[in-house]
Amino acid sequence: MACGVFRPALEALRSDGRLPLFETVFLPSALHLDPARLRQRLEEALGERRPSERVLCLYGGCVPDMDALCHRHGAARPPGGHCYEMLLGSRRYAALIAECPGTYFVDQGLVAHFDDRCWEPLGLEDERVREACFGRYERLLYVRQPGDPELSEQLGEIAARLGLRLAIEDADYAELEENLLRLMDAPLLATLTLV
Repeated sequence: MACGVFRPALEALRSDGRLPLFETVFLPSALHLDPARLRQRLEEALGERRPSERVLCLYGGCVPDMDALCHRHGAARPPGGHCYEMLLGSRRYAALIAECPGTYFVDQGLVAHFDDRCWEPLGLEDERVREACFGRYERLLYVRQPGDPELSEQLGEIAARLGLRLAIEDADYAELEENLLRLMDAPLLATLTLV
């Protein structure tokens, strides 16, 4: 089970033969806008698994007590508190945060739907609201994945509207691949422990 933000990563790793074939259920990344709904969908999807199935839950700490939720359903979760940390690798992610703690991360899906998911629902046309939501941020960092369309124009527009400088970093799947393979090779009992 995975957040839709990981679809390009899993497809790339499988097409390169770096991961074995496995069934993947992708939940829409837009569920992050409603954490209660995200938790409900995760509970439902994890509850539908057969006891003999090994389940990996490819999410960051996207809902409170994510590890406890996974443990309750016998699912393993790779380490990482944030999806972008998993897509960039933990060291690189930490270095980017240390370099600029006020970093707002985006991916292709969020860029494509920025007005629908952020601008309009949050009322960001109001300068005071925009300042309250984004005043502590300094840069907009786009995590580009292989196969993403060219988004320079949209990214520049979003960064300008938010008053942030723009940076682009390419995803690196090496650590994600290593963590997934480790969890896939772990004895079944290991998937029942907190990760």
